[in-house]
Amino acid sequence: MNKYHRFALLCILTILLTTVTGNTAVITKTDDSSIAAEQIEYADNALTILSGSETVRLSRSEIKNISFTAQKRTAEIFATDSADLAEIMPKALELLKKYPDAQSILVTEEGNYQHRKDGTCLSRYRCVTYLAQDESLWEAQISLSFDPNRETIKVLHARSYTPDGAVHTLSPDQIKISKGTSGSVNFDQYQDLSFTIPEAAVGGLIDYSYEVEEFNPFDRNLFQGRFYFQGSQPVGESVLRVSVPHDKPLYYVADNIASGSGEPVKTEAVESVIYTWKFTDLPPIISEPNMPAYRNIVPGVYYSLHKDFTYVHEKLRPMFAKRFQLTDMVKEKVEELIEGARDVHEKIARLYQFCQKEIRYISIKGNLASNQVGHPAEDTLKNRYGDCTDKGMLLATMLKQIGVEAYPVGVRTNDTGRAVREIAIFDDNHCITEVHLDGRIFYLDSTATDYRYPYFRSDDHETVADNTMLGTLKPVPLPPPEDNAVHITRKIELAADGTTRIDFESTQNGSSEASFRGSARNLKAEEYEKQIRAQVSALTADYVLELATHTEPLDFGTQFKARSIYLLNRFATKSGRYMIFAIPFFEMGFPEVSLEKRRYDIEYNTSRLRTDQVEIKIPDNFNVKYLPPALRIQSPYVEFEIIYDQQGESINIVRKLAFPRRIVPVADYQSFKMDLEKIAQSTKQKIFLEEAETEAASEGVKP
Repeated sequence: MNKYHRFALLCILTILLTTVTGNTAVITKTDDSSIAAEQIEYADNALTILSGSETVRLSRSEIKNISFTAQKRTAEIFATDSADLAEIMPKALELLKKYPDAQSILVTEEGNYQHRKDGTCLSRYRCVTYLAQDESLWEAQISLSFDPNRETIKVLHARSYTPDGAVHTLSPDQIKISKGTSGSVNFDQYQDLSFTIPEAAVGGLIDYSYEVEEFNPFDRNLFQGRFYFQGSQPVGESVLRVSVPHDKPLYYVADNIASGSGEPVKTEAVESVIYTWKFTDLPPIISEPNMPAYRNIVPGVYYSLHKDFTYVHEKLRPMFAKRFQLTDMVKEKVEELIEGARDVHEKIARLYQFCQKEIRYISIKGNLASNQVGHPAEDTLKNRYGDCTDKGMLLATMLKQIGVEAYPVGVRTNDTGRAVREIAIFDDNHCITEVHLDGRIFYLDSTATDYRYPYFRSDDHETVADNTMLGTLKPVPLPPPEDNAVHITRKIELAADGTTRIDFESTQNGSSEASFRGSARNLKAEEYEKQIRAQVSALTADYVLELATHTEPLDFGTQFKARSIYLLNRFATKSGRYMIFAIPFFEMGFPEVSLEKRRYDIEYNTSRLRTDQVEIKIPDNFNVKYLPPALRIQSPYVEFEIIYDQQGESINIVRKLAFPRRIVPVADYQSFKMDLEKIAQSTKQKIFLEEAETEAASEGVKP
């Protein structure tokens, strides 16, 4: 579907233009002067340009840039035949009967992606949507991204079909082209083409179609892409067509498609073979807590000219080698950073921390090399900024200086779905560092800023690392729960009137520690105290905060700790001789099992562990009337234990909750739900104390 698929029609650096007409181009010369071209023809390493009544011929060496826009297209071109909208409307209304609560309905869409004999690529996309509710009107605002150095883009048509049967067509002067707004830390060559379909109305259709021509591919032997057929709205019909020349194979993966339904219809055309996939009447995806990424559950097709990564790795490996250089500047910085380190692990930790903290995240992309390989290690060190690829390259290069084998590797983070590795496509969205040391392989991620060695981001866990330099695909293991743990201790003193004094301390590691560090680092001491006060005041307005502190978040040599001490006046409930006490912040909830049934697996970012140790000193002259029973649960997906024990005048509670796996299959949902509900119920249990009768009271004498 248009909001989930992208064209990744990647190819190499040679301009080969056939005649281009009907779309104004701006030619920038090497002297920075420019020419507006109405027609371009390429031959014999030169461009023949028609500009008004003048014909200009430029050699390839005189050309700095070619930028195409769609703003000069004539209104007549936009007024294409719209007769089929009258036929599409009844189909939309039939779908509305089936899905009356839908905000919008994707009535029909068609994506066509063509790889030509000369290695250039052409794609066309059309989408017709029925607007069922006011909330869907935003869908009339269209924004398309393109690289003007490699691609032309033109809107074939854009129009609305209102409930009264009128057609309202977009005027070409309503199309805007601007520099892409990718954020303050991302810079690339892409531009945005945007427009708003006129007169879009609830109860009507919007219909737009556009074409992208990749005239200057990165590499003419690369052609790949992905297409998804389902999403959050109902789909009437979704069609994908991919065509390649007869002499080129097309490899594809059909994912989340019933057996036998993923094979395309193959059509022999004059110059190509066309592969067609078609799906109809697809229901909307209904969101569930902790559900997988859409690409893991919706029907999708991935395609490529290459069955494995051999060609891609061979293409990129020299680029990696060129940037993976241990220069004098890099060597000197490494030696400065590791001075006085006790062992190799302390050296790695210092380099890891430097790449996290001292190299700002800024992404600058322009071509295949910078997109997939990044910039030279020395450039990143000199600039003190870079994206994940640059940081991964720098850390790996710095590790080389201390004799540690390491490589930048690509992964697809687990929150965006599993990466396709069955065929060769660029499917990574992140880069981390693969370290080979003492016969084992482990991973570090210098993009995040608050991870203490050897921990790394949880969305990297249980992914597959693509190591171009070694030509390997390796699983990134899921760490044990102990590597992402929160350990909490509470020392509680109860007074006879129910006043409760709590001394709370927590330590963390892994992603939990990084989260606490990041939060503390961004708060002033008074802001942190205010945050703690807000939490405590939610228990009772009658409190005294005695302490709210934490260790230095920038000290990566020690585990991060937080401590707070607070007094809750008359907090425990008194009823006659009885005191009822619930431990503050002890309850647990699990929204991921709130549904009676699920359609999709539960997916967490990583494994995790939480332990609680509670010591409660009971007031003088009180006895324990009731302690909740112990509970133990052991399954492949959750491990839990809670034990209450009285020792003299104290109650000791030990609790442990671990999730050793990241994914809970829907087939095991009911048993998992039952286990978590038992755990949640156990955390709501209260302690009952009874005040001992005085001797005078037992004899019936008033005190």
